Amino acid sequence: MGIQDLQIFLENEGVGVDLFRIARTHAGGFRLVLDAEGCLDRLYGGYFSDWACGGQWARCVQFLTTLAQALAEHQVALCVCFNGAHPTPPTLPQHWIQTQATYRQRVNSVLRHIVTKGTPPPKVWWVPPTGLHSCLRTALRYLNIPIMVSSDDHCQEVVGLCREKTYAGLVGCSGEYLVFQPPRYFSSSQLKLTYRSSLETKEYMVHDLPKLLDVPQDRLYLMAALLGGTMLPEQSLTDFYKRLGITQKKQQIPPETLIKTIAQFVRDLPSSDIDAACVEVFGDLNDLRAAKLKQAVQYYLNGTKDGFLKYRTASGRRPKNNKKNQKPDISPQSTSSDLDTSKLAAESSEHEQKGLEDYKLATANASMNADFSIEEHCHELSHGVAAMTLEGADSDTQKQQATKPTNKNGKPFKEAPVGPSRGPTEDNCPQAPAEVLRTCAERHARGLMHPHMLAILTHRQIALPVLMEDDNHREIPSIHHFYRPIRQNVYAILYNMHHHRFMAQKARDEGTATGSMINERPCTVQIAEWIYSHVNPGKSPELVSGVVLDWPVPTVQRLWFGTAQDDKCRRMRAFLSCMRSDTPMMLNTSYVPQHLLILATVLRFIMTSQIQILRRQELDAFLATAFSNDLMNALHLQEMTVNGISSRGVQLATLVMAGAEAALLANDACGAPVPWLVAAPWLYFDGKLLQRNLQRAAACKHLAQLCDNHIDTVVKVERMRKAILEGLEVEFAMPPLPMVGLMGDVGGWRGRGRGARLEIAGVVVGQWGGGSYPTPRPQRYPQQVSYVGYTPPPRNSYAGRGWRGGRGRGRGRGAAPRPRRARRDHDEPAKPATLTINGKTVRPDNIGSPNDSPNEDNLQLENDGEGYNMQKGRGGKNIKKNAGKGKKKSTTQKSDIAQALEANGSLDKSKVADFSDSSEQHMGQGDAPVSN
Repeated sequence: MGIQDLQIFLENEGVGVDLFRIARTHAGGFRLVLDAEGCLDRLYGGYFSDWACGGQWARCVQFLTTLAQALAEHQVALCVCFNGAHPTPPTLPQHWIQTQATYRQRVNSVLRHIVTKGTPPPKVWWVPPTGLHSCLRTALRYLNIPIMVSSDDHCQEVVGLCREKTYAGLVGCSGEYLVFQPPRYFSSSQLKLTYRSSLETKEYMVHDLPKLLDVPQDRLYLMAALLGGTMLPEQSLTDFYKRLGITQKKQQIPPETLIKTIAQFVRDLPSSDIDAACVEVFGDLNDLRAAKLKQAVQYYLNGTKDGFLKYRTASGRRPKNNKKNQKPDISPQSTSSDLDTSKLAAESSEHEQKGLEDYKLATANASMNADFSIEEHCHELSHGVAAMTLEGADSDTQKQQATKPTNKNGKPFKEAPVGPSRGPTEDNCPQAPAEVLRTCAERHARGLMHPHMLAILTHRQIALPVLMEDDNHREIPSIHHFYRPIRQNVYAILYNMHHHRFMAQKARDEGTATGSMINERPCTVQIAEWIYSHVNPGKSPELVSGVVLDWPVPTVQRLWFGTAQDDKCRRMRAFLSCMRSDTPMMLNTSYVPQHLLILATVLRFIMTSQIQILRRQELDAFLATAFSNDLMNALHLQEMTVNGISSRGVQLATLVMAGAEAALLANDACGAPVPWLVAAPWLYFDGKLLQRNLQRAAACKHLAQLCDNHIDTVVKVERMRKAILEGLEVEFAMPPLPMVGLMGDVGGWRGRGRGARLEIAGVVVGQWGGGSYPTPRPQRYPQQVSYVGYTPPPRNSYAGRGWRGGRGRGRGRGAAPRPRRARRDHDEPAKPATLTINGKTVRPDNIGSPNDSPNEDNLQLENDGEGYNMQKGRGGKNIKKNAGKGKKKSTTQKSDIAQALEANGSLDKSKVADFSDSSEQHMGQGDAPVSN
């Protein structure tokens, strides 16, 4: 992978060190910059076998809490850096496509492994769980660990921060850092917090790199550029590699061979002149690649100590040479004099204090159950809520953010063209207001805003990563496309589409519009979305237009900075409207607690879709997970075992966590009406617990069994489900047709013949050719299809013996033949090409007969648990009689639950009444959906 081969080449040259031991020799503490992109699995808590389930966020927070305590104890200060840079094409596709293609291969391998074996995947296929970046930023902010998010060039900004703030070293795993030669360089991929209270990793002697490669210092940057990178990709150097004798595919070449071959070429150059080197490499100085080679060499030089001093001024700002062509930072048209743009209005002390109280309430039981304490850091957040606001951040980061509104050329942020690959566009919307751009850049640099916000406002494009989903979208649609309506509303809000259209219409009505304005199209903004798929593997972006909400949304300035009471209400309404959740019950905390609002809006958005995705028991499994007492008990969850992991469960977890990411983006776009602390994912989700609940929900007969017979949890789940489904005509996805023993449970083939077909309700569900096939033995006792929240009637889904089926004849190869039993139907001899359906032998010609009713063929059994004794000669009256018995049975169950509710003295009468109403609707009815 180009320059990254240099990092691989030096892996064996590293020296094992303990950062805590080094810190003891540093007076005043040991300050390090940590590039989080190279150790996401380490920050997640090390490798755990259940990362593919959707994310164990309580375990992640537990590890980060332990790490923060160890760092404070040994006086080691970390500034964690995340990659929020979004380079424009053609830089974006080449490096980004390679990364996404690698992740796509891993995801396919993981899903294939889960489908075939049902066990957690191996570590080699590790992919960051969806929402990991947001979880890490929130947790680190909660633990008062400084955060920096890059906005232009990640590696340059990380090493620049290390030099500006005089950090003692850098922890990363990029080959570019080796060429930049920071003060000290440690491996982030080898970072490990041990039980011996040591922070172990490897240190690379970067200053000895020229001696190790036997390359002069002034030619090291040329060698790095010839390895290939973002500015000069490897594909442009193919002919150069062939001349060096590297004729194999690049992926098959050992890094040692490539490094030594290019080092030999650079060492043998007659001079270190870059123009002479371009002639040697490309044969002509006028070659277009020669300019890129010069840029790459300068790029590596700018990251070094000497080049950095020339690249930046003493104040840390990049030089501004072309002041004449520079646009002003703030345009008079977009200035809002009556608004305080220094911070978001939602960051008031009351708002943050309310969020802190809700967080304490949500985690009140966690500190008692889990092996980590939530309360110990709360006193740090309560001092004027300083840690939650912009004023309470780390002083070094606060000074650094002053330089962030400018890009790497020293110019203020403005609308950057997407590039020639964008093609024709209908985008005619003005750029975002300058105060919004400035606030977004400041908050982005400090990790206080979703990284996509800056890319939308400055580049009008975003790159969406590969998710843990089936690329063929068999059961669940493409997740990024599924949540596109949320992003479309966000685009319209950020670019004030409603305001611009309103002002244009007002000008037309008043007759003050110019001729060009009269014929102008309505204001429209288009954002380029890069989504990697097998259909479009990063070749071109998809242009997505913004969609205005169906009510007059205030301007983004008013949403972000307005302090009036109406502004607070409109912020929340705008967020709920983006999530299709603008309903009264959604803001009723007795139905939807504050810390579960994000989850509730995501589940409602899923349920409002025309695509039926969730099944009834799956919705209950998500809610039971959110209300579980074990949700934040990290030790219990780590020791808990899940018998089998399903591919559908893994993809449903990804669907909900991707929806949470979209909800956080909408929340930031609307001025953060939901406090950041109560939007933390560990308050409502755990992947491993969800997988267990999904398995249990498929077998549970009623909701109380799923909730471990905790009646208070049942009440909470019923209430929140009622709020999520408020005003919707609910249509749950039907479970797949069970394998009703087509090879045995329904009967099987007997003898050889002309083939047969099986029809249910007039629909052909099976068709076979002639022949004789072995039939596996059916289960003696059937498995009943049930729905969480329902008590199914005593009959099965097919109203008869379909679940038991006939007895198959085959017993496998080599088995002794079983003595043939006497046939029940003595009046009709056996014929070839016949089928036994629900214990009754029929001819193939009569299977699809319109006179055969399912209720007549599938006779109801009166005693399910006593051997399924066959009773002949029953008619329709007996069937109706049995249906009546099912009603009585369900009514008895309902009364038992109502008695348990009344006996529970901790619940008030209103909850009992509410649960009784919902139980009449969902628990104990005999009209459960029939899977035919």
